[in-house]
Order: sequence, then C-alpha cells, then structure tokens
Amino acid sequence: MAPMAPTSSAKAAPYLDPATFDLKAIEDLLPNPPADDSATTKGEFDLIVQKQKALTPAEAARIKNEQEHLSVYLFSTVLGPWFTKKNLPQTDALFQRVGATAHPIVELAKDHWDRLRPFQQDRLIHPPLPQKDLSNLSKNPSYPSGHSTFGTISALILAELSPDQKDALIARGQQIGDDRVLAGVHFPSDVAAGHTLGQAIFDKLMANPDFQADLSKAKAEMAAVRAKS
Repeated sequence: MAPMAPTSSAKAAPYLDPATFDLKAIEDLLPNPPADDSATTKGEFDLIVQKQKALTPAEAARIKNEQEHLSVYLFSTVLGPWFTKKNLPQTDALFQRVGATAHPIVELAKDHWDRLRPFQQDRLIHPPLPQKDLSNLSKNPSYPSGHSTFGTISALILAELSPDQKDALIARGQQIGDDRVLAGVHFPSDVAAGHTLGQAIFDKLMANPDFQADLSKAKAEMAAVRAKS
C-alpha cells in the first residue's frame, strides 16, 4: 500500500498544484540521504538491529496494523472510538484531499533518491510483517518515509481540529514514523526527512483557502460528534 494514497474509490482532488512541490523544491527542502557505505548508515543499521532485539509482541502488532491500515483513523487511539469515517464524513473528505495532495509529492521524492530499505540491505534485519507486505515495500523506495510524512501531516491537522489533545496527537504521529525504524523498513534518516516534508506540506496547506474552508467544516463536525460521545 502506498502511503498517503486516497482510500475511497472516487479520486479526491488535491489542494495544491503539483508544481508547488516539484523536484527542485523537494531537493531544496531535503538533504540527500546518507550514502549506503557511510558511517551514518552503518550507525543506522546498528540502531535498527538493537531496537529489533527488544521488539515486543504489542509493538509488532501495532507495526502490522499501521502497515495494513494506514489512515487518519490510526489516531483513534488518541481521539477515541467516535473518531470514525462513518461519524465524520466532512473530516474524511478533507483527509482524502490531503492524501491526494501529499501522495504524489512523496512518490516523486522516493523515485528521485531510490534508496533501498534497511531489510533489503542487511540480513540481520527482520521486519515483523507478512511476506506480501515486504514484497510490496521492496518495490517502493525508502527515502523519505511516507508513513512519517503521513503521521506528521495528520497529527498537525488533527491538532488544529482538536487543540486540547495536541501533545498526544503529535506524539502519535511521531510514533507512526518511529515504528517504521523499529520494523526495519525505514532508516531514521528516512523518518526525519518525512517529518520535514510533512511539516512543509502542512505549511502550504494552511495557506490554501480551500483547505482552510474544509478545515473549518471539519472542526465544527468533530466538535459536534465529540460532544455527543
């Protein structure tokens, strides 16, 4: 599954013109990933292996869920069981458009740098994921992390919609990215680049009138549903 892709059958319209984040803009924003044979990458391999030695069953289950069900509803662990697509159609529509905006930007960056994932380079790394997921991930480059980009953008938007839960939402977004390192499917530098890219896309969205209009509708909808729950 490609991170940030819209999940509905109808194609959502992006908020931003793709030219807003062309390759030059992305190159200006993100550093090159560390070289495969660099001391930095070796340190990243060592960190991943160390983290995997302490992997718990609960963490493995969370990693699998985040791989199979990447959507804004992963944040229901913070917001509560009322945070569902059924309850929040306007909020869902907003995040569909956010996904349609961010997905091509992430894929452009990934295709440009074409970095292999950690588990493709080191046999000591064993992601707690089914083989079908690993096969799909092997076809999708590592840098920057789409999950990290997704987690950052979603957390920042949800913090606008539910500001009293900002700290917990930001922490959950960070966890979604960090779990990819724990899983062995991303390097820490991939996740850091995802944070940077996610923040930049969020900043562009906040300056977009259409996004602001939909954000206002989503905020009212969430407040109403939350009050009933």
